[in-house]
Amino acid sequence: MAALPTAELSDANATHVASGDVRVLHPVFKVYGQATAFSGPIVTVKVFEDNVLVRELVETKGEGRVLVVDGGGSLRRALMGGNLVQIAYNMGWAGIVVNGCVRDVDDINACNIGVRALASHPLRSNKKRTGEKNVPVYVGGTFIREGEWLYADNDGILVSKFELSN
Repeated sequence: MAALPTAELSDANATHVASGDVRVLHPVFKVYGQATAFSGPIVTVKVFEDNVLVRELVETKGEGRVLVVDGGGSLRRALMGGNLVQIAYNMGWAGIVVNGCVRDVDDINACNIGVRALASHPLRSNKKRTGEKNVPVYVGGTFIREGEWLYADNDGILVSKFELSN
């Protein structure tokens, strides 16, 4: 799915931005992966320094969806690396937003998928299977719910209660 430019989307949907139906995430995410723009319906997972549930989700058919990983903003461990990002790409995920860290940045940047994360970190995550799938998360200054739409490009990230057009 071709991503629509976030600047144009925010301009064309100014009334929805004002009402809160379209929200702009705080500009704290770094850009990784070859796909600098991506969009799709959202799937959520909430974890803390543990990526077992993240792996379970990326191993399912992505069908053009975007995975939003709320890692609690932890900067102490990576929640995804090159292997999981490659799996996500192979399974048809449009993109990934991580409220936390990634690792294997060179591998991620070689993959044709869009990834946003707070930073990179060399330590791998825990493997305890703690967290929750398909729950509302608070990322980038806003609540994000399963089934909402995410639009990301080099200008930023928008989340909408419904699919947008410009």
